Amino acid sequence: MVEDKNYLFSYASYSLNEYVFLCLEDGKEDIMYKQNTHTLVLTALLAVLSLILSLVKMAVPFIPPFLTLDLSFIPLFIGILILNYKHALVISLLKNVLHFALISHEPTGSIANLVVELIFLSSLAYFCKKNDSKFSVIVAGLIGTALMVIFMAFLNYFILLPMYGFIIDLKDITNNLKAIVTYGIIPFNIIKGLFLIVLYFITKAILKKIPNSLIGKFKI
Repeated sequence: MVEDKNYLFSYASYSLNEYVFLCLEDGKEDIMYKQNTHTLVLTALLAVLSLILSLVKMAVPFIPPFLTLDLSFIPLFIGILILNYKHALVISLLKNVLHFALISHEPTGSIANLVVELIFLSSLAYFCKKNDSKFSVIVAGLIGTALMVIFMAFLNYFILLPMYGFIIDLKDITNNLKAIVTYGIIPFNIIKGLFLIVLYFITKAILKKIPNSLIGKFKI
């Protein structure tokens, strides 16, 4: 009888432990599901917000009028700070696809924006991975700016500007590629890179004022 009672007690304890374990696992799965849902929703919302902000353009003095600054990087910075680098790239991709499909209907602007965003976000992700100090951000931003200037100069000269001139049938662009790149593309990307560094710090300062209990629902 004693052995039977011990056996029953052991079996009951084992069953209870299994039940608690299964409940905890179900709870974890439920939390993971909710977090994934929140992440997907936030990614989509940030992509739409970035698209909307891209419509509010700011002209740069002495720079060709088709080169403008905007605030569309703010949602991308929110994505990389709250979510991660990969989700920030997804936000960028979604925004540029939407911009091409709904607004521009020509690919050169969206391709240029996507490349610039890829370069700058990659620089931030690489150099600020272990240390997100002001110094690291400035170094990452300056390196990202330098890469933007070099890469976009070649990309515009050999591909994007000839493509754009062909699409809109404007020979002034194709006949003046060197002047546009030298006096337009290069100085614009220097200004834009410095602008993005400041914008990153502003975005980060704004996020610090948001309660962690709210950000924690989306943070990966």
